[in-house]
Amino acid sequence: MPAALECLDVDKRYPDGSRVVHAVRGVSVAIEEGSLTVIRGPSGCGKTTLLSLFGGMIAPTSGEIRVLGRSIVHLRDRHRAALRRDEVGFVFQELALVPEMTVEENLWLPLVPVGGPTKDDEARLDERLSRVGLTAQKQTLAKKLSGGERQRVAILRALVLDPPILLLDEPTAHLDADTTRELLAWLDGDLRTLTKDARRTIVIATHDPRVLEHPGVDRTLSMTEGRIEEGSS
Repeated sequence: MPAALECLDVDKRYPDGSRVVHAVRGVSVAIEEGSLTVIRGPSGCGKTTLLSLFGGMIAPTSGEIRVLGRSIVHLRDRHRAALRRDEVGFVFQELALVPEMTVEENLWLPLVPVGGPTKDDEARLDERLSRVGLTAQKQTLAKKLSGGERQRVAILRALVLDPPILLLDEPTAHLDADTTRELLAWLDGDLRTLTKDARRTIVIATHDPRVLEHPGVDRTLSMTEGRIEEGSS
């Protein structure tokens, strides 16, 4: 299978007060289309930075990054925004839901720049809300949802335009064991299917052993001090 995501000798440095943090160091890795890949490692190892580089949230200091075969390193801001809207869904660790907005209002935020949802968008989201048991919460304020409900809404929002790639940063950090199992089964089941002939590429950055033990994980990449360790499976 071709690579959905590629890093070629990527470095990322950024200033932090009087020092420079070298967050990613010479990383070269390819992630296969349709795979469920986990990037594991302790806090501060660079996994969130690597995920952000893949998602076009930040640019590398040096090196090459390709998404679906296309270099994204020198994209203009509007093209980078289009990449994040159309090709890569990103779920932040803090979820970034607007607490005073309803579930429905949060879900439509990615479509504001393109004029809001169509009838087809509304029908697809209603079906997905029903599938994950959130129909009754459609008009509920985000601040009143449980942790598991907020996580599912954040993922649904990232999938509003059905991007072929989904990136998740510590998606189980605040979930109990049962909710974690439900989330992983959902990711590995319904959300892996993009079309009848293609599967969505999913990358999870985590240090949660429950994610690492999930049988649907195709590959695990271990990070230490900004580097991918040799022997990552």
